[in-house]
Amino acid sequence: MPKMKLEDLEKLYESPYIALYDAFYRNQETGREIRYDFISRNLDLTAETLGKDIRVNAVTMLPVDPENKKVLLTKEFRMPMNQYIVSNPAGLVDPGEDLEHAIARELKEETGYIADKIITLPSTFSSVGLTDEKVTAAIVTVKGKVEASLEESEDITSDWYTYKEAYDICTSPDLRMGARTQLLILMWIATHDDEGIFRLF
Repeated sequence: MPKMKLEDLEKLYESPYIALYDAFYRNQETGREIRYDFISRNLDLTAETLGKDIRVNAVTMLPVDPENKKVLLTKEFRMPMNQYIVSNPAGLVDPGEDLEHAIARELKEETGYIADKIITLPSTFSSVGLTDEKVTAAIVTVKGKVEASLEESEDITSDWYTYKEAYDICTSPDLRMGARTQLLILMWIATHDDEGIFRLF
């Protein structure tokens, strides 16, 4: 039997993209009420639906060149940090959109590159202490390039890096990068490391 029992859920705030909720749990051992705030991309959560049938809200990807010698990374201004963050192309899944289409669309919009082969990984959660957002990551081989089509609120550039350059970025003490991006890059390097670059362990 779970130690925590959900008793109620209250929506505190809603925008077009997120909602802030208060969840009220009861500690079954002590009887004490625990109040927990979290953010969701689901704007219609209830106590009955919380944690059930969680849909994929977003996609992120590691683009690689056709020769599998370089990875494409973005540098994006992120407003919550008020600075540029090294990242992967990523974005939200539109209503009714399948995941491969969302991956190809976001790659093209943010970098201009056209997706060729797409290998999706099992979906995971973004930050389980903060949100129930669910993300599908993918490895994408690219072919050709057009002009990127950024939204007004987006400030993104992209560039290619050798595995050695990407490894050095991921292990720099001055790193400004999300955890998923770091681990996705290091995983890919570790499984394609013919030059002995990967030396964390």
